[in-house]
Amino acid sequence: MFFPDVAKATAEFARVLKPGGRLCSSVWVKPEENPWTTIAMQAIATEAVLAPPDPDGPNMFRCAAPGYVSALYEAAGLRDVAEWDVDVELVTRSPAQYWEMISEHVSLAVAALQQVDELARERIRANAIAEVSAFEKDGKVRVPGVARCIVGTKQDASGTRPFDGALSSDAG
Repeated sequence: MFFPDVAKATAEFARVLKPGGRLCSSVWVKPEENPWTTIAMQAIATEAVLAPPDPDGPNMFRCAAPGYVSALYEAAGLRDVAEWDVDVELVTRSPAQYWEMISEHVSLAVAALQQVDELARERIRANAIAEVSAFEKDGKVRVPGVARCIVGTKQDASGTRPFDGALSSDAG
């Protein structure tokens, strides 16, 4: 999702795999299913102008469409490609810890916060903490999200899988 040319990067990953090797990746699905990031970005948008991401440029949700990465894998010659969604949670000890983690480690948030003054940053922080508090229960903040996992296998030159250790007998 963050490579300038995802097709080229995928082809290179596939090229260096040994026959039978597997390439596995995970990407974030659409923003609406990942409030762990949208809460912070919506709070930031109340104080800063956020340019929409280039749909073809590196960004967190660039590979969100079902089948997008699978098509890259297949174009790179990988076979037995499968993808599935996985529910995840961002778990923090408190809403303040959530904000600290997002505001210091999510590059889009970090860059956007540099556009605003200290008072605006504090308003953004308060807004995000108020929103994420809805996910607080049992002494933890548990913000849901969804990632997509994709796996594909490199075939040998003949298009078959290499010997995998299974034996069969045709003797009779």
